[in-house]
Amino acid sequence: MRSKYIVLLLLINYWFISCHSNKQEIPVVSYIDTGIKYAKRFSIQEKNGLTYVYVFGNKQNRDTTSTFILYTDLNAPIPQKNQKAIHVPCQKIAALSSIYARMFYELGALDKVAAIDNIDYVSCEAILRKHAHDSLKEISKGVEIDLEQTIVLQPDIIFSFGMGEWEKDRNKKIERLNIPLALSIDHLEQGPLARAEWIKFFAAFIQKGKMADSIFNEVEKRYLELQELGKNFKVRPSVFNELKYSDSWYMPGGKSYVAELLHDAGANYLWKENESTGSVPLTFEQVYSVAKNADFWINLSTLHTKRELLSYESRYSEFKAFKSGQLYNNNLHTNANGYSVYWETGMIYPDRILCDFIRIFHPETINTLGSELNYYQRLP
Repeated sequence: MRSKYIVLLLLINYWFISCHSNKQEIPVVSYIDTGIKYAKRFSIQEKNGLTYVYVFGNKQNRDTTSTFILYTDLNAPIPQKNQKAIHVPCQKIAALSSIYARMFYELGALDKVAAIDNIDYVSCEAILRKHAHDSLKEISKGVEIDLEQTIVLQPDIIFSFGMGEWEKDRNKKIERLNIPLALSIDHLEQGPLARAEWIKFFAAFIQKGKMADSIFNEVEKRYLELQELGKNFKVRPSVFNELKYSDSWYMPGGKSYVAELLHDAGANYLWKENESTGSVPLTFEQVYSVAKNADFWINLSTLHTKRELLSYESRYSEFKAFKSGQLYNNNLHTNANGYSVYWETGMIYPDRILCDFIRIFHPETINTLGSELNYYQRLP
């Protein structure tokens, strides 16, 4: 009873604390740019011992929707008090995605992660062990965050997911708790290396910038080497993606993350001329008319066999890729709940995805790249 009473008082107290302004502008001062090369949706700059992190969180433009001022000196003068000033390195982090938690693990800072959204999606053994030992809390098992647990935990910052619609993305309940909320919109980046570079965003809050640079530089080096290899293939096999859900088949657009990976792997993506960066809803007939003779079919939901595929739609057997057995899915490694490691680490290491694609589409590279795949497997 006493603990519930304390929580209630805290809730009432935080309810009346004014939240930070949601309209933020970049201060007009001179900065040292910290070298973001590919990502367009965030920026990190330094000025007078302070680190400024900007998030450009609107889907249709590059407006600044969040600004964080990171400082180490407790006596440092913090300009523009309406911005989110955070003492770093953060010691208690709520990472509301298995991807974000994995970021901190890769940066050697799992000890600073105190909460996650849903442990069911996690594949990393170290994160699972931490949860099993009750030192990692679930504070958002469903859609809504558990406010009582969050207040008791009092994280220094919460990392969550945004869709690029600021008024819908921002969580006013969390704002009233006066806990900084950082919305990651890495998925709005168009290129694989742009997404991978978001490791620098997370690193800024734990002062692991040099480690993030090191990780990213290795990914970039490997990716560009593989990309160069992909340019030299004279034969580019045709490829299509995904399955039909209900009445629609959502095909990645020609300017999407997947389309760029396929292009870099030396493949002919059949929707490459489409200008969309997201998914395009199509009918079965529309897909079949274009992809019936495609060489490869990839990313088939959570399916493991061709038999499973036919249980959803018998007409799938009419595709050439089905008949020839050239069906590959990204679920080679899954956790106990069936969730693929691909979704947890693929964003951080797109070079591994690209390497898989090249091995699959160009088996002649087996002597140089080897035959062992990172994420993909052929459906029997």
